[in-house]
Amino acid sequence: MRLQTTIAGSLPKPAWLAEPKKLWAPWLLEGDLLEEGKRDAMRLLLADQEAAGIDIVTDGEQTRRHFVTTFIESLKGVDFEHKRTVRIRNRYDADVPVVVAPVERGKPVFVEDLRFLRGQTKRPIKLSLPGPMTMVDTLYDNHYRSREKLAREFAAILNQEARELERAGADVIQFDEPAFNVYMDEVAAWGIDALEAAAAGLKCKTAVHICYGYGIKANIDWKKTLGAEWRQYESIFPLLARSKVDQVSLECANSHVPLELLALLKGKDVMVGAIDVANDAVEKPEQVAATIRSAMKFVPPEKLYPCTNCGMVPLAREVALGKLKALASGAALVRRELGA
Repeated sequence: MRLQTTIAGSLPKPAWLAEPKKLWAPWLLEGDLLEEGKRDAMRLLLADQEAAGIDIVTDGEQTRRHFVTTFIESLKGVDFEHKRTVRIRNRYDADVPVVVAPVERGKPVFVEDLRFLRGQTKRPIKLSLPGPMTMVDTLYDNHYRSREKLAREFAAILNQEARELERAGADVIQFDEPAFNVYMDEVAAWGIDALEAAAAGLKCKTAVHICYGYGIKANIDWKKTLGAEWRQYESIFPLLARSKVDQVSLECANSHVPLELLALLKGKDVMVGAIDVANDAVEKPEQVAATIRSAMKFVPPEKLYPCTNCGMVPLAREVALGKLKALASGAALVRRELGA
């Protein structure tokens, strides 16, 4: 089927599991009740996606407080007790964990979540992991003292996790790399290599998600400084087009990204962000369809996957559900026009 829909990342958690509309929101349950609550939330958000008509579903990141730090929490060599304040993506300050020793993965992180989700649906499943460069940019390194060396260590760890996720039933494994839109010189020097190392040997579809960030004030303010055209993708898309990664996700809805930049990804599957996550307005299906049609000038429909711009955890659940329905309905409009 053409124009299969999916989401880029997180979905809002139920209010009984974590405080709504807040990044890094603490859990409201503990112990066995927390584990049960996470499973219930995955069932609920899976049902929301299926009811909305999303084709390639996800866990909505319901078992994670944050798309990067939850994975890091599972690793050896990282101190969460004595955090340091760092500048995230050159945009905002955050208290982050500190690398104090060689990083190691003691056990699988999201594999049981994937197995659980696989038992709940027959639809294709996408599971997201943080990308190596974005992991490096979300902590303080007091051991390796080299962003590149630490990224390559993380890539090896991510590859272990990704291979087990594939065996557990993942159809798509996505690496989230918003840092690729900030550190373009590093992307060229070692970022693509680290990403490919994280995805090495996988037979399932591999994807990289590159956006302009969650719909939070720091990101919205940063976007206002980028001018009339956002051309960050221009330097990294040719590199990704030559990479071994199958799919690339980008932000299109209500953005200033020149859509002709999509032509730089020739040969790749493209997840076109057709849903804005930076406001509460629910798109009309025709708005979504218009974004898809514009993208099809540069991406053939068999390579195009309508998607959200980014994760939606900062939004209210009813808003996110409305946006999911609009995404599926807008894609359906274009499918009918194509006779698909």
